[in-house]
Amino acid sequence: MELMKVFAADVRTDDFAGKIGIPRGEIEKLHEKSFQNGVQRDSMRIRFRVQGNMLERLIAKNELLMDVISKQGLLRMNSFYFPNLLMVTDSNGVVLHINGDEQSLSNAERMNNIGIGSAMSLSSAGTNAISASIELQRPVCIHGEDHYLDTMQDWVSMCVPIHNTENHSVGYLVFSAFQQVSAPLVYPCIESIAMSMEYELRKTELQSKSWFVEEILEERLKAFKLTFREKEIAMYWLLDYDYKQIGKVLGISENTVRVYVTKINSKLKVNSKASLILRVLGAI
Repeated sequence: MELMKVFAADVRTDDFAGKIGIPRGEIEKLHEKSFQNGVQRDSMRIRFRVQGNMLERLIAKNELLMDVISKQGLLRMNSFYFPNLLMVTDSNGVVLHINGDEQSLSNAERMNNIGIGSAMSLSSAGTNAISASIELQRPVCIHGEDHYLDTMQDWVSMCVPIHNTENHSVGYLVFSAFQQVSAPLVYPCIESIAMSMEYELRKTELQSKSWFVEEILEERLKAFKLTFREKEIAMYWLLDYDYKQIGKVLGISENTVRVYVTKINSKLKVNSKASLILRVLGAI
């Protein structure tokens, strides 16, 4: 811990605070919203926790994110050598995954009712890194008394949104630890994990969309009087493979592919890839 403090002296804390810190005025607004939602500062437990069938449905709804979580070794095996919690929530701040040392996990459960299914939104847990990140739609860091609940005021917490291919926040990666931990030193690691999760999520989404498109095209091509080989080539052509790529996949020459594409265009009475797409999708 002393070594960490020495390194922290060289960290540009002003830059860090400007990047993910929250100005006092914004904190006060978040606290006011927490109060208006009926959250009590001296409450020992957060207000809402999803359980039973509702939790099962929530996890099923976030299947892609859960799949990414299962692939992230750093989330399964906590690699920080000090007490901490590492959580992933859905887009509404409900905890889908939580990891950490035994003591921190026990304290979170006992003192705050924080575990799988816990709602960390402003109306349930007051101002915290997750609810603040949801409200501000950006990465945030909250220290000590800037947490709304008294039982969270011994912690420093960081939260990074996880975005999908449409750049919507579909979840949040959260790190919480004792205040002695240097947030500017830990944050790059948390940000790196979040970026890795985001990459895997987007890759999985694109693969899913690709399979979905292929299924649609295959079904639509059945409506036309094409031979099996013509359907194969039409599929690859519509998926934007060029002549050379199609030939390589099917084991035929580039020129043969070109001849087949001409036949396909003739049968469907089109003269370009754009018009072929519209014809297959039923637009013309």
